[in-house]
Amino acid sequence: MLNKFLVAYDDSEKSKKALELAIEIAKYTNAKIIILTVANTCIETMGMPLNEYLDKIKKACNEKISNAIEIMKSKNFNNFETVILEGEPVTTIVEYAKKENVDIIFVGSRGLSRLKKVFMGSVSQGILELANIPVVVVK
Repeated sequence: MLNKFLVAYDDSEKSKKALELAIEIAKYTNAKIIILTVANTCIETMGMPLNEYLDKIKKACNEKISNAIEIMKSKNFNNFETVILEGEPVTTIVEYAKKENVDIIFVGSRGLSRLKKVFMGSVSQGILELANIPVVVVK
């Protein structure tokens, strides 16, 4: 039975579509939705002081979650919670899903070119490879 969904949310158009799909399915299954945003603390700060950089990332994550909450309200869906975690996105998302006994992960496809995937990686691809539960990648 599908009781708990996790939506990896970064406020991109694809993650918004993933959230909207999760809402539609959750309405039929009465599942709870966890909206997870990860503050990627494993990247170069581009010369910015670390504390200033982390504050900037955390502020951006709070804005992303606020936008997700607005979507939930507009869809009249109240069975959800929001979570912001720090770390590397793929492992953080998959480990959190496992810890919370999530039934399915929803994630947006970033639409990277093959060349960019080689150099940058893909969060959705990483989740597909690492997760032991179903993953829905929304285009």
